[in-house]
Amino acid sequence: MSKEPSAPVARQRSERGYRRLLLGTNVALAACAMAWVAYVAPNLTSPAIPQIAGRISRGEQYDLDRLRQIVVENLPAARRQCGAKTMRELLLLQLAIADESMRSDSMKQADADTEAVASSSRALLLCAPSEGLGWLGSYWSAIRREGFGPRTAALLGLSYGFAPHEAWLQLIRAPQALRVYGALSPELKINAIQDFTDIFGARLFPSAAALYQAAATSARADLLERTCNAPEIDRELFRRYVTDKGLQLRHRCYPSDDRPAYLQD
Repeated sequence: MSKEPSAPVARQRSERGYRRLLLGTNVALAACAMAWVAYVAPNLTSPAIPQIAGRISRGEQYDLDRLRQIVVENLPAARRQCGAKTMRELLLLQLAIADESMRSDSMKQADADTEAVASSSRALLLCAPSEGLGWLGSYWSAIRREGFGPRTAALLGLSYGFAPHEAWLQLIRAPQALRVYGALSPELKINAIQDFTDIFGARLFPSAAALYQAAATSARADLLERTCNAPEIDRELFRRYVTDKGLQLRHRCYPSDDRPAYLQD
């Protein structure tokens, strides 16, 4: 005849069973957590990217190899997530890289960086077709590979159409457009001049002077004409930044001062 276990023995067996169940549950949860980390970690991008992109848009420079490493480490995750904001910031980094490598002696590296801009621009536009920077990146890479023509003009026009007054984008776009001013359509000329006008109107005079310096000779009179209604002090500040670059302003709104230098201040 079987004998029922005593209450203390039954309680011990019950506690051992509970501990085993708890241990098994903890192991299962840990395994799930590790699997989740393994899945999510490749899809996370560095929180430092927005700060670096912001500094680059303001003209700061970084080591190119470090920027390339940041892009390589973060772009795959941004593409998987279709994260337009991060992809935009990484494209800004790639534009800075490519623009600088174009001045180097390595054409192979410059070509690779230009292709990287084109590829990232396409990926950004697949996620966000209205991204003005995506169209500008496509224009930037195309004009370096094909020269200016109907296709590149259309890409530039799309950038203006989707982002006509974004100041940080205008600072990148304006020099690109003003360099080929003579080849632009009347509409694109108006847009390029407007980029300059917005930057001048924001009193970003060092940037406005840099745009004037980068502009084709045929564009300069049109640029100065748009500043004529600005306060005299603004025009004088702009003149000083331009003359610091070794250029002289010859325009009705900037009358020459023939006095000796010691009297001009």
